[in-house]
Amino acid sequence: MKIYIAGKITGDKNYREKFNAVEKLLASQGYSVMNPARLGNYPGFSWEEYMGVSTSMQRICDAVVFLPDWQESRGAKLEMKTAESLEQKIFLWFSVNDGFILAPYKQGKKK
Repeated sequence: MKIYIAGKITGDKNYREKFNAVEKLLASQGYSVMNPARLGNYPGFSWEEYMGVSTSMQRICDAVVFLPDWQESRGAKLEMKTAESLEQKIFLWFSVNDGFILAPYKQGKKK
């Protein structure tokens, strides 16, 4: 399964380490992982332009894993809406000891 990682990047000094650790654990379980934290820091590019690239990465994946801080992130909230509109599998990430749990995200009923 191809998985995209979503979580807080802006304002988190350690986002690369956090995203890379999750990528490593997912890859160790045989998943193919798209990690937006691997995008470099390119001067002159706006947040919206970075989100455009990230959205393209997300669109080619089967599922999205949301890190615990995703609700603190404007970008991750948009990624949730994208995941819902694309009907991607959505999981919440929970660290447990030296491993992890991917909990299926229960979406609310739409009116």
